[in-house]
Amino acid sequence: MSTSSSQQAASLEILPPEILIPIATRLPGLDILWDLMTASPHVWRLFSDHAITIVECILSGPDAIIPPEIAELIRAVILVRTRAVPFENLPEFQGRFLRKVGRKWKGSNMEAPPRPSPDEKLSPGCLSTAMPSVEVLRSVVATTHQISALSQACLISFLDRLRDPSFRPLHLTNPEDRYDRHHRRGPNGEYIEAWDQVFTGEPVSVVDVGQPTWVEEMRVVRALWYIQLVGEMHRQVDSLEWPAQEIEGLKDMRPGDDRHNLGSPYPLSPEEVRSVMGYLATLGKAKQDLFYRLPRPPHRKIWTTALPVRRERYMEIAGYREGGSPIKRSKFTEDRLWGRTPVALDGDAPGISIFERLTNPPPHPISASPLEGIKFDSFRPFGLAIWDAWRMYNLGLHSSILEGQSRLPHDAFYFFAWESILPPKEVASVKSNLRARKKREAGGHQAS
Repeated sequence: MSTSSSQQAASLEILPPEILIPIATRLPGLDILWDLMTASPHVWRLFSDHAITIVECILSGPDAIIPPEIAELIRAVILVRTRAVPFENLPEFQGRFLRKVGRKWKGSNMEAPPRPSPDEKLSPGCLSTAMPSVEVLRSVVATTHQISALSQACLISFLDRLRDPSFRPLHLTNPEDRYDRHHRRGPNGEYIEAWDQVFTGEPVSVVDVGQPTWVEEMRVVRALWYIQLVGEMHRQVDSLEWPAQEIEGLKDMRPGDDRHNLGSPYPLSPEEVRSVMGYLATLGKAKQDLFYRLPRPPHRKIWTTALPVRRERYMEIAGYREGGSPIKRSKFTEDRLWGRTPVALDGDAPGISIFERLTNPPPHPISASPLEGIKFDSFRPFGLAIWDAWRMYNLGLHSSILEGQSRLPHDAFYFFAWESILPPKEVASVKSNLRARKKREAGGHQAS
């Protein structure tokens, strides 16, 4: 322990409980609480006497740094470890809870759907009702510290890939070029499909915008708690009083399952979770001791988690009335438009939106994808399911918010950039399969 840490711990030892309790309950996160508990025997003893109060105040208090859905995940882990599983059956676990945690919406990036009301079973009062033991609460505080360190290690892994000199996305040399649909013709007048169109490109200047934002870090933290909870449920499978078929369904359930397998009306692939699982796989197996645990992080926390940017709107003077009074209108802040405010957690990261159009392009009179059916696997190590639009723009993989709200044409411009960071063999394989599919379709039409 450093000299400054020793001095801080020593100062905590002399504080009376009536002063120390308000300090502990106003901490922004359980990971910071764990640092205090391990540094100060006094705080450790205080936690033993007031564990539920301290944990709940940190999870739901005004200074909480985590969003409400992650707080519900943490309460769920506490209850499962207490053997007070808050889910009556598998459909409830999948359809009501996990669907809400992983909720997504499609459509305009301007307006999000209303947030679902808190689950009563996982509301702030649920811990007082279940009365988890001090040992369980302490173990979850320790898990929070572990997850916080893992989230930063995961983000560092993604950033290291982006900072490697080999990561050089290409932009089209001619910015007017696009992969298009039925507008390019060959020498004999035949249409050239998108996967056979050839363009030249030049390296784009990649800008490192620094520490991950609160939204980016919370995406990883949420995925880790999601993975943790599924593991906790697996560990309790023998004590659940569920029908046998549902027990088997739980055993087969994996955090990276598609949303439609979790009862979701939005069958979106949870690439956010899969990206984090891909990183965890590089750390080896989790240590299975008293509780299900994620792998040990390779190092301690590197940075202090950024605070959430909560300002979504501002008032702009659009003009003046005849009498001179201003006409004001509400506009979104740049932070909101770049996806750096809490509402961004209600939808997919912008990279997923572009990927969906790349792998499964919607009908469009002009733009087309050269990589229909491409998998996300090769994109995961770059963190493209995690980053906000500002970082993606500075990587050369996303349009600027200043380019307007008609996103599809701008996304089509970036198809070339996304293709340029893939392994050439994978690109060649996808395009070969598309040519074969086109040939089969042509043969089928001739036969009919």
